[in-house]
Amino acid sequence: MKKKCKKVLSVILTGVMILSLSACGGGQSSPTGNSSNSVSSSDSAASGEETASGEKPVITFMVPSFYGTDLKNEHSDEVIAKYEEYTGTHVEWQWESNDTYSEKMGLTLMDKDNMPMVLTASGNLTANVVDAAKKGAFWDLTPYLKDSNSYPNLSKANENVLKALTVDDQIIGIYRARVIGRYGFSYRTDWAQAVGITEEPKTIEDVYNMLYKFTYEDPDGDGKDDTYGMEMTKYTGPIDIIQTWFGCGNEWVEQDGKLVPVHQTAEYKEALKWMKKIYDEGLVRRDWATVDSGTWSEGCKKGEAGVFIDVMDSGKRIWEYFIDNDVKSVTNPSENASMTMVGPINGATLATSGFNGYFLITKSGAKTEEDVKNCLHFLDKMNDNEMLVLADYGLEGITYDLNADGNIVQKGGLEPQYTPSSGLNQSICYIPNPASTSPTMVKTEPMMAQDAAYAVNEKVAVFNPALGYLANSEVNAEVGTDIEQIIEDARTQYICGQIDETGLDAAAKQWLERGGDRLVQEINELYTNDTAK
Repeated sequence: MKKKCKKVLSVILTGVMILSLSACGGGQSSPTGNSSNSVSSSDSAASGEETASGEKPVITFMVPSFYGTDLKNEHSDEVIAKYEEYTGTHVEWQWESNDTYSEKMGLTLMDKDNMPMVLTASGNLTANVVDAAKKGAFWDLTPYLKDSNSYPNLSKANENVLKALTVDDQIIGIYRARVIGRYGFSYRTDWAQAVGITEEPKTIEDVYNMLYKFTYEDPDGDGKDDTYGMEMTKYTGPIDIIQTWFGCGNEWVEQDGKLVPVHQTAEYKEALKWMKKIYDEGLVRRDWATVDSGTWSEGCKKGEAGVFIDVMDSGKRIWEYFIDNDVKSVTNPSENASMTMVGPINGATLATSGFNGYFLITKSGAKTEEDVKNCLHFLDKMNDNEMLVLADYGLEGITYDLNADGNIVQKGGLEPQYTPSSGLNQSICYIPNPASTSPTMVKTEPMMAQDAAYAVNEKVAVFNPALGYLANSEVNAEVGTDIEQIIEDARTQYICGQIDETGLDAAAKQWLERGGDRLVQEINELYTNDTAK
């Protein structure tokens, strides 16, 4: 083994993190203390118009921060002025680090007296959110989403997707729409050429061979042992994607007419054994379980790793980094390096749920119906073309130009975290459109490759068949978050060699004993009784 192994620190969670409950200012905080006090009438609340005193309605909004630069960069004040003027709303942002967001979310749900009006949740419905919903923590949005006059964008939400955000027949959240085929496999094109790989990987063995060659056959041609196959992070989404290659499903899988959690399948263990093999052979970085998601792509950008498994837009952004920073191809120095976006391996990849994250309107934060209308007005207006352009592309003349046809041409030079509108897209539902329809983006080669990968992925993307049932499972609301963590921790520990297969089995047994057996039973009862499936 050419690479020296470093001892990997334990990733066992040792307790709930104690985090500050004070809001993190985004550089534009209002002197207003209580958001509900800033609303004067239902008319102004519904329309977002200024109150009689000239003050804009105020909403408080908790969102994840991926870079720590959210609306704090040069020209961010111009972005703030634009969305406030357009929506007629002042937003007090509460930015929370994405790496600790789930812990902060849990603490916020317990702190009933200090909830923001709009609370962003990551991923799909979780047990603690469902439990809070059953206790009446959130507004029922069902009647509002039927009001197409007041909310012309939000009222077009997909009813099937909304089912996954329905608890006790009440729609408690507004989803953030996502491409179904967003996840997949990308790799550095010139590195593959340098090590003699002429075809895109199709099988798991193809991927292993690529990772091995990228690690041990000097793909950058510098004569040094300074590369490894794949970039990874403590965010374990890439492992979820890899598992689908082995046929074990997406969190749950249908087998013999029943829904089974994937960690109970033989395919799951096969996938983890493969992951452990590439870890033991040094084909991934030794400290991957401690790498923050905010710096995760740096290894590929800096030429340390050649494979990136996550959303296809991450592969696109790495390619754009090569272009913006004039990173040359190692096989053809007259060209910039590029990424090949394969998408599926072994004929499969992970499907999204059609959304990733959602917005909850809390009853302790939004105390009145006027507050609710303020929040919904802002969320609806942010889906207009003007705000989609502002959030996704920034400011004309600074981060994009308009060509002769009036369409958007992005300007290079600034990475996403340094743009004026950094973080603003975290407030957008992308309903009904994933991007501005007028003006539209003039697409670059990386963008077109990303879209092509999306189309391929969607045909083979593996869905979670239990998603809707989990949202309405009482057992999941009771124990789901805790027992899920048991499996997450054990998976990471097994790959890193901290536990063996016996330890993996012990974790699966503990999952059952702490409520997993009841969860499987209830999910299958809901599945059996679902006449619409």
